[in-house]
Amino acid sequence: MRAIRLAPARIDVVPLGPGERRGLALSLTDDEGRVGLGEATPLPGFSPDSAAACHRALLEAPAALAPIDLEAALEPLDTATDLAPPAAAIARALAPLEATLRELPAARFALEAALLDLAGQRLGLPIAACLGGPRPYHEVPVNGLLSASDPPHALVDGARALAARGVRCVKVKLRARDDAGFDRELAGLAALRRELDAAGDLELRLDANAAWTEDLARRRLAALAPLRPRFVEQPVAPDRLDRLGPCAAPWAADESLGVPGMAERLLDAGGCAAFVLKPTALGLLRAYELARRAQARGLDVVVTHLFDGPIALAAACELALSLPRAPLASGLDAHAGLALWPALPIPHRRLASIAATGRAGLGLGPWTP
Repeated sequence: MRAIRLAPARIDVVPLGPGERRGLALSLTDDEGRVGLGEATPLPGFSPDSAAACHRALLEAPAALAPIDLEAALEPLDTATDLAPPAAAIARALAPLEATLRELPAARFALEAALLDLAGQRLGLPIAACLGGPRPYHEVPVNGLLSASDPPHALVDGARALAARGVRCVKVKLRARDDAGFDRELAGLAALRRELDAAGDLELRLDANAAWTEDLARRRLAALAPLRPRFVEQPVAPDRLDRLGPCAAPWAADESLGVPGMAERLLDAGGCAAFVLKPTALGLLRAYELARRAQARGLDVVVTHLFDGPIALAAACELALSLPRAPLASGLDAHAGLALWPALPIPHRRLASIAATGRAGLGLGPWTP
């Protein structure tokens, strides 16, 4: 089986509305005419990279790749990384670009997804199998999203609508910054908890968006514990999460996973219940590595998005389907930002879950900006 040889990359820039955000759709064509797709959609104010920097790097990256030897894709699993052979071959090919891509996770994500899409098409395998090999599960539920700043009746109505669609996990964003606002949110969450119990004990997750100090986080986690959340996502600033320790309610890491060395510290820190993985902010292979290591340590894993477009969402679905054991309900439901992209159906999406498509690579159709 020959190595993948690439024609010049094509990059389509998709404006995503007012402001600085742009999406980049990367197309890589191999020597047999197959097209692999990737997407770089950094989010200003959250992502460490910019669309302009990703654009420059992706234009230059294909020429700098080492050969992608798919003969190696027939070898046994790489036991050092637990990557399936196709992904291990692509990781080796990307090694010359490490210095360039280190600070550009969205560009790395786009390039990894496009190369895995090509490798999967050539091997007749979905990206999930190219990452982790065969897995015993083929579907992952999605979670719904609500806001604690809404009135209690709106929270309850939102939960009922999600349950009617078959969604069994509700994530609620905590917005309050003062004690009075937090008390109002607690009252709404208590009403929501009663509704979830009445509907069959749906799972509740909360997200503090890194808004609390360590002392405030401990107090508020104690106040939230009677609501029995699965976890409270990112209660403190990204660079301080490893100091929080065990609390009355479990907590999870999100933005902290992008801080150099923090994920490794959190694997050993008491109190961390889960890793919430955004491949756009981490890179696809890095997100897979963190998911594998978290599961090996007994932590839960959630795969979600950064309000990405359809190509990135499809790649995140493949990540969620690639892990050693099924992750928790994913944050990969449809979102409003998809309407800003040219229409590209995501074949993984079901009413209340994402599922394996049975197609090679990403499983997407042709990209037409």
